[in-house]
Amino acid sequence: MAADYHVHGLGHDGPAHTVERLWPYVEVARARGLTEIGFAEHEWYLEGLDFSVFPRLEEKTKLKVRAGLEVDFRPGRDFKELEGKPWDYLIGSVHEVHGWAFDKPGEEEGFGNWDIDELYRLYFGLAAQAAATGIFQVIGHLDLIKLYGHRPRRPAVELAEPALQLMARLGIVLEVNTSGLYRPVREIYPSRDILERAFQLNIPVIITSDAHVPEEVGRARETARQILYQIGYRQLATFHKGHMGTEPL
Repeated sequence: MAADYHVHGLGHDGPAHTVERLWPYVEVARARGLTEIGFAEHEWYLEGLDFSVFPRLEEKTKLKVRAGLEVDFRPGRDFKELEGKPWDYLIGSVHEVHGWAFDKPGEEEGFGNWDIDELYRLYFGLAAQAAATGIFQVIGHLDLIKLYGHRPRRPAVELAEPALQLMARLGIVLEVNTSGLYRPVREIYPSRDILERAFQLNIPVIITSDAHVPEEVGRARETARQILYQIGYRQLATFHKGHMGTEPL
């Protein structure tokens, strides 16, 4: 088995959410040897999702199709709108700090307004808060804050430790997201030292592409797999109806 659970079939364009719209992603997944694909749309499109699409996709292919969602974590918000939906998993991600959407195109200059160590501390603190909600099965791209290459003076793995400790205690999965290889930082999220610490803490992992167009599904999966194998991982997490299983790495 091989799964990619972070696929945005609607990209940044939004609905319509149809079999025809998502089918090209399934075709690429099959061509790249995947046996499961998880559509985790941005939560902005929640109201436009048609959950009947997923079983209909499965009927057309041998792939297992999972229903996920990528949710922007912000302190103080509730998540009632997520209730009552047939989720297989939810990904909690931090895309903004104090209202600044740091990974939004055109916001790069905002990094100059921060002490980078303090920014990393706040960012990982938000990731820890996301983990503490107990809502998410996965924490997404844990060190996304590095995307333009800004590095703290302190080791990032030290700043990430509280979040990693919470994830370990709560059994939350760490996403190994290959999209960073195609961003300015040119590095998988999270960095190898964070992955090594995650392994020490027995935190389960998944490998994802964060695809926004079909040809990105499963990209650089073998690169991520080799890194995880070198660290010592031998299993990946799988999801079905909110429950975690495992598959061989």
